[in-house]
Amino acid sequence: IKDTLTPERIERLEALGFVWDILAEQWEESFSRLEQFKEREGHCKVPKGYKEDGLGLWVLNQRRQREKLTPERIERLNALGFVWDIMSEQWEEGFTKLQKFKEIEGHCRVPGNYKLSDFSLAKWVYTQRNNKDSLSPERFERLNSLGFSWDPLSEYWEEGFAMLQQFNEHNGHCRIPAGYKTNNFSLGSWVRSQRKNKDSLTPERLERLNSLGFVWGLESD
Repeated sequence: IKDTLTPERIERLEALGFVWDILAEQWEESFSRLEQFKEREGHCKVPKGYKEDGLGLWVLNQRRQREKLTPERIERLNALGFVWDIMSEQWEEGFTKLQKFKEIEGHCRVPGNYKLSDFSLAKWVYTQRNNKDSLSPERFERLNSLGFSWDPLSEYWEEGFAMLQQFNEHNGHCRIPAGYKTNNFSLGSWVRSQRKNKDSLTPERLERLNSLGFVWGLESD
């Protein structure tokens, strides 16, 4: 209909702020809200359930309809740091946090409920272990290259056993003092735990400890 209107009528309507393309107008309004969200939050990862002005649903629709968006709109969203694949973004964020954790702690055994900058790294690590069989070869390799702990309890046991071997080599016995620590590892607590849990240890672990001359009968370390 616009093409049939006289220039004078078009001009009068536009002077009133008349909207010729309501869908384009709605897109621009939502994009403006996304800009405001980023200014406030520092990112464009709008939660799916975010209901303020329907921004969460709008962001979800942009991801679903990416192939239908114009190059100009894709470029504007990219310039804002729009996240097209939220799952991949979260994985990369978790991996970066794990790298930082290892730089600080020297290992990848993240304690339960550990958070780093409001990111639940412990939960992310648990998810990687739980989904080990479905991880891509590339992600599996990257985690391994970092020294990722797929079985932290077994790794903790092996670390304790290695520390006990070193102590035995240097001192000729396995009578570890109660509060003894080496390389920030509480060997005294580890030894006490082996005595306490003797009945639940595997025959292989019992045999390895016995081969070192492990003392089971001490009442105190």
